[in-house]
Amino acid sequence: MNERVLGHFLRYKRTHADRAKFDVPDIKHRTPGLTRDEVATLANVSTDWYTRIEQGRTGVSASADVLRDLCKTLKLNQAETNYIFNLAEEIPPTTDQSTSYDSVQRFVDEQMPNPAFALDQNLTVVAANKMYTAIYGNFLAESALRRHLVFRTFNDPHFRAVMVDWENYASALTAKFRQLYSRTPDSKALFEVYSAVKDDPIFKQTWDQLKVEELGEERLLLSVPNAGELYFVETFLKFLWNGDFIGVQLPGDKGTRKRLGEMAIR
Repeated sequence: MNERVLGHFLRYKRTHADRAKFDVPDIKHRTPGLTRDEVATLANVSTDWYTRIEQGRTGVSASADVLRDLCKTLKLNQAETNYIFNLAEEIPPTTDQSTSYDSVQRFVDEQMPNPAFALDQNLTVVAANKMYTAIYGNFLAESALRRHLVFRTFNDPHFRAVMVDWENYASALTAKFRQLYSRTPDSKALFEVYSAVKDDPIFKQTWDQLKVEELGEERLLLSVPNAGELYFVETFLKFLWNGDFIGVQLPGDKGTRKRLGEMAIR
C-alpha cells in the first residue's frame, strides 16, 4: 500500500472540503475544510486511526468497507474513489447500480437484433435485450444465484437444450470461473455458485484438470425452437466505469443474420 500518497490525498480532500455540504456544525474555523475529528465521526472510525492513515504511517491498513465509508464521507467522485482503492491495493467498488445498470440496459438494447447481455464482475447477468431473453429465456427477475452465468449453464434445462455443443461450452466456462474465483477466493457469492454446480460431471472434470481461461471470444452453435440453427460469434467488452462485461453475440453467417431479422419483427 502506498501509505504516504494515500494519506496526502485524504488530507488534501479533507482540508479543501466545503463545510456547507457536510453534516457538521456551522462554525468558523481558522483553517478551511473539515477537522480530522469530524471526518472520523462521520466515517464511524476513531480519530487516532484516521490520523495515522493521513500521516502515512506504515502498518496501518483499512478494509474495503472502511475505505468505502471514507470515500462517501468525503463525497469523493468515482474517479477519486478508484484512486483511493488503487493506492490501498483494493478492488474499487462499482458505481451506483441504479444509475450504471440503466446505462448498461440502454447499451444492450441498442445491439438489437443481436443478442446482448451484461455481466457484473462475478459473472451474474444484470441486463439483457429482448433477443437474448427470446433465445435463452427471461430470468432477469430471479435471484442473483439463478442469474449467474455458471449456475444457468449447468442448471437450466433450456440453456442445455439450445446449446448444441453444450459440453465444450460448459467446460470452457468452468475454466473462466476458476480464473474469476482466484481473484476473489473469499467471495460468498462465488462459493454459493461453486456449491451449486460442483457435482456436475463436466464441471468436476474440468475443475479437477485445473484448466484456466480468460473471458473472450467464443463461437456458439444453437438450435432454437421456432428459429432453427443459429451460429454466433460471442464477443465481450468491459465497461471502464464499473467493471461490468457486455456480451454481444454477432451472427456468424448470413442465415443467422436473416433469422435474427425475422425474429425481431415477430
